Amino acid sequence: MVSLDGAKHGRTAQEAKDTLQSLTDLRPVAAVVLGSGVDLLEGLQDAVSISFKDLFGISPQVEGHSGKVTIGVLDYEGVKKPVAVFRGRFHLYEGHPWQAVTLAASCVVACGIPNMILTNAAGGLNLDFNVGDLMVLTGYRDHLSPEWRQKGLVGAVMQEPTDCKNALTEKLIELGQTLHQKDKGFRALRTGVYAGLLGPSYETMAEVEMLRRLKADAVGMSTVPELLTCKGTQTQACAVSVITNVWKPDEAMGGHEEVLEASKAASKRLDKLFREAIITL
Repeated sequence: MVSLDGAKHGRTAQEAKDTLQSLTDLRPVAAVVLGSGVDLLEGLQDAVSISFKDLFGISPQVEGHSGKVTIGVLDYEGVKKPVAVFRGRFHLYEGHPWQAVTLAASCVVACGIPNMILTNAAGGLNLDFNVGDLMVLTGYRDHLSPEWRQKGLVGAVMQEPTDCKNALTEKLIELGQTLHQKDKGFRALRTGVYAGLLGPSYETMAEVEMLRRLKADAVGMSTVPELLTCKGTQTQACAVSVITNVWKPDEAMGGHEEVLEASKAASKRLDKLFREAIITL
């Protein structure tokens, strides 16, 4: 069980679980974590909300992360399913320890929520990708966990990408194909390997080239901790990256404002995809 110094870093996963379950009798079939600028699953019925500060004892400091958990009922296509939405997350580059960065995922596991869908804003490494694409993670490179950070860059580089495909991943990919076939305006989903790096600065072109050679399709600063936390538990986790910029020789790179703008535009498609997925759980 995650345990944090309450004065400095926040509460325990068990304490957060007890607080959440005291707010509502709803028991979510899925928890959804929203990354930078990603906004979806609004209008939940019988909803209750609590700030990260009140739930975890700490708040995210990054723009685009409102820091609020909402539990309510998703009513879509005549089907109702309870869901928990985490609007924001903590990052290592904010100065938080690993225990704090994984606290929300540990809380989800402690609550016994069977499914967790993660989102993030990511830079596209695959030259076939375009801004606004949605990439379902089929694998990841871990350059974030204490184990690899202690070994240094060489240790992290030597590892092979970790496969993270599961039934929830396959469900999202299948639903994405169906939605694209029904509506060509729903852009076809991408799949690929996500590289989790510390940040907070964007990668240099030399680092981009290195990551491409290491079989990474997108790069970001989150998500891997949550996937590692859920691994081997009763909570099945998958993730989707919103490609907010692409490192191409002939295109200028944007900053955090451009990331938020691209995330906003892609949120409508992501919202539809997640609603379709959640009602089948």
